[in-house]
Order: sequence, then structure tokens, then C-alpha cells
Amino acid sequence: MRRTSALPLLPLALAFALISPARAGVAGSAPPTPVVLDAGPVVDATDVVSGGFRRVTFSPDGDGRGDAVSIGVRAIAGHALRLWVHPASRTPTYAPAGRAHRGVTTVHWDGLRPDGSRYPDGSYVLKVCDTVTHHCSKGRVLAHLRLISMWVRRDTAVSVGDALQVHVSTDRPGPFTLDLVSAADPAGAGTGAVELAHAGTVPYRVPQVPNGGLWLLRIRGGTAITNFPLVVHEPSLPLDDPPPHTALVVYPYLTWRAYDMVDENRDGVVDSWYAHPRNPIVPLYGPFEPPAEAPSAEGREPNPGSQGAFAAWLAAHRLTAQHVTDVELGTIPPALLQHYATIVFEGHTEYYERTTYTKVLDYRDAGGRLYFLQGNSFYGVAQVGSSSVYRASYRYRTKARSDFALAAIGFRSCCWPAAVRPVYHVSAGAAAALPWLFAGTGLGDGDALGIAAGEVDTVDPAFSPPGTLAVATATVPAFAPSSEKESRAWVGDRPIPYEPAWKHRQTIAIAYARTGKGEVFSWGNTGFLKSVEFGDHGVPAAQRAALDRVALNVWERFTQ
Repeated sequence: MRRTSALPLLPLALAFALISPARAGVAGSAPPTPVVLDAGPVVDATDVVSGGFRRVTFSPDGDGRGDAVSIGVRAIAGHALRLWVHPASRTPTYAPAGRAHRGVTTVHWDGLRPDGSRYPDGSYVLKVCDTVTHHCSKGRVLAHLRLISMWVRRDTAVSVGDALQVHVSTDRPGPFTLDLVSAADPAGAGTGAVELAHAGTVPYRVPQVPNGGLWLLRIRGGTAITNFPLVVHEPSLPLDDPPPHTALVVYPYLTWRAYDMVDENRDGVVDSWYAHPRNPIVPLYGPFEPPAEAPSAEGREPNPGSQGAFAAWLAAHRLTAQHVTDVELGTIPPALLQHYATIVFEGHTEYYERTTYTKVLDYRDAGGRLYFLQGNSFYGVAQVGSSSVYRASYRYRTKARSDFALAAIGFRSCCWPAAVRPVYHVSAGAAAALPWLFAGTGLGDGDALGIAAGEVDTVDPAFSPPGTLAVATATVPAFAPSSEKESRAWVGDRPIPYEPAWKHRQTIAIAYARTGKGEVFSWGNTGFLKSVEFGDHGVPAAQRAALDRVALNVWERFTQ
């Protein structure tokens, strides 16, 4: 997840069609600047004229209801028109829209690509432009593309038997099927299926599941499908009285909210604070709206590939653990936390609450073990309110508190060109120093140990715990980023520029530390488990098997 830009770009080519003039003409000469007179369909409670927009909601699924956006516009007859299309908080593009007629010309956008596939759910700001005068309408249409959306007001894990209120929005008439499916098999058969006659706020009771972890609440209606991530407590383990050797797995709900691409307040800007860093607030609840291409990814949390890889890894090794969100971790009493053998941060835990940092550090120093399966952990401080999250500081590092101090390594670089392929190699002396780590792998000093992907970390002698061992290192060369925006740290809404890492060669690391009475192991890159489980980065099969064994060796040692 790139630091130098707010969010990744959506595809730019969009399909449009021009429909013949509306029946009712408008007297008088057309202005040099196109004037938006109306827009539709108006099908949602938030479809009102507000904030300088005419807001509409459409669903390009071919069912005859709200399939396209229509914009009535006055423009100079005979002039060629084009549509200015701005996906919320992303790069705008233009598309031809035929010629203006006398009176009112109605332009339709069907939200579909030339091959018939639709563009991702989300908000799109539309303006009509005259290609001769080069003027665009001051009036704007905010078109919300949505087939079906769903969310649950929950920032903690759920338990089997819990009664949930599920919020469903769609223009489809129903019926719908609501069920629960594992993140390890998001297109699977699911469990706990119930039939719903209509959308709205509907009840759902969490069914009996074979194991805890990340599950997806899934709703289907005809060809429409979407999901919502739910962390589920392990049904065989009591949360407040875990047996010995139990791992506590933590899911990064706060980071999911920070990277969500939904524009729930319909202002043409996605709600992520990356889109509005001087107003560093994101909603605590609501649907997730990724630019998903596959139905199984609709409505998912950010970075679902890594979440799915962890779920598949747990299932492959039949590992049992208790599962909570990071918000929930903040509510667990320190005395209870000590009953867990290890805390596993399975995802990209970039944002954290300060009290949680202190609690986890105390847990480690008292003898607990911390296992970080991704990179860039505990990087920005957040404060959780009743319905929102405030980013208090970002890239906060002192001797007393930093990502390095807790995880042994800290964020260093990100998002290099595809031609750069940093490969980790086992550090000299690491195999002899940690024989338990490499047991069953045949790996020794200098051997390749996977590839760095996504956001990557390093050891810093000034901040990492004394004696931190770089198990393996790789090199990210200096590179030219796709855009050279200023790198900034933040305290509240105050920016603090700093030199970006891409300007210089960087040494990155996988690390282990024995500190206090506890231990830490950090894989140090956000693409680790994806490269092991799915081979996304071309890691040879034998090396993937060795990486898998090393990852399991850490789990087994930390749960002894």
C-alpha cells in the first residue's frame, strides 16, 4: 500500500452512449457552457441535490431497474460532447458522448466496459463538456454504482449464536440468500444459509462453524453478490480462559477501515484519510467497497489475498487458535492476555491504539511471544471513537515507542517497479544461531529465503531491541516511483515532510529478537504469505515449501 499516493487508480476506459434528445425542448439559445438540468435514477435515500451534486444510484446488471445514469443537459447544438468521469479520489478521464441537439440532450452512462463487464462499485463524479468551447458543466452528477452492499455494525469478533443486524442495500427485489463462508474458500458452499424476502436491516444468527478465523458474510440475489468480513471466535476455546499453548490471532480492523474505498457520505471523495489527510478521520462502521473484479472479492476488506492466504495456511496445518480484532485486543485485560502463549498479527497491522501498544509491549517483556506475518506493523497511532477513527500520528518513532521497538523491525520501503525483485538470503551465522527456526528445511547461510513484496521492513540499531538478529536480508535498489509526491509524516492534520526511501538503496530484513523475557519474529513484508501459499511472485516450489516450514517452526516454538 503506497505511501506516496492516496489510493490505487481505477481503469480509465469507460463506455458511454448518447441517446436522442428529450421530448421536451427548452426555449432560448444554449449557453457556451453545458448546463446539467437533471439526472437519474433517484432510487436511494441519499439521492438528493447536495454538496454541489445531483446524486444518483445505478446498478448496471441488465435487470431493467436503474441500469444506467441519464443526464439531461443543455448545450450548443451540433457541438461534440464528452463526459468527464472522475472515480472518487482518483484520476479523471474523458470519453466521447456524441453531439448536442437542440433543446435537451440526454446522455446515458451504462457503467460497463466494451466487453460487457461492469466497473467496480463506487462513486463517480460526472460532468458534461463541450469539445469546441472546452467548457465543462459546473453542475456535477455523483453516480453511485452499486448492485448490492452489506455491512454489520461490529468492530470485534463475533461468536457462534450471536444475533446480528445486517444492513443490506440494493434495488433488486429479492429473494436473497445470506450465508457464511470461510476466507480460505470464498467461493465455497458456505454454511448457515437463510432466505431473505427483501433488503433493509435483517436479522442473522451466526451459525455453528468448524473453526474460528476470518469468515465472510455473503449475500446473493440473482447475479448480484457481495460479502462482509467477520472475524469469528474459535468455538472450541473460551476467550477468557484459554488452555495452555493457545495462540491469539489478531486481525487489523483499524487498517481495513483506513484503506476502505467507500464514499459512504456521497461527497465524491472516498472516506479514507489518504484521500483527505488534513481531516484524518474514517468511519468505524460501514460497508467495504474495493475495486473488485471477482465476485468473491466484492465487499471484502482491503488486501483480501493476504487474508485468504493466512486462512488457507491455518487450514492446511490444522492449527487452532483464538481470533479477535485489533479493536477487541485493546479491551482484553493484561492479566488475561498473559494466558495466551503468543499473539499472532496475521495481517497488515499498520494502525494501532496507543494503549494497545503499551499492553502488547508489557505482554512481550513479561514473557509473551509476538509473531508478525506481514510488514509495516504499528506505524500510525489511531484513536477509536463511537463511530469513527481518528489518525493521531503517523510514522511516530521515539526511543520509548516505535514500530521497531515492538516488532524488532520497522517500515522502510514500498512499491518499487516490477523489474525490481528483491530476494532474501539467510544471513551469515543465522542458521547456527537459530537451529530450531531452520529445522526440516535444509537451508543454510546464504540460501534464498523468499522474495520481498509490498511494504517491507528493516532492522534499525537505534530503535530495534538490543540483540535483534537479521535472519535474512535483501536489497531494494534506488528506483523511480510512478509518481513523485512528497512523502509526509503526520501529527493530526499537520504534515511533516521526510526524504522518501526510494531515493537510496535500502537493506531490508526478516528478524528475530529475544527481548525482556519474551520473543519476537517478524517476516517484514506484506506479501509474505501470498508468495508462499499462492506463488504470486514466482518463488520456486521447493523454496515455498521451506518458507512454509520456517513459518510453522515459529508457530510451534511460540505455542510451546
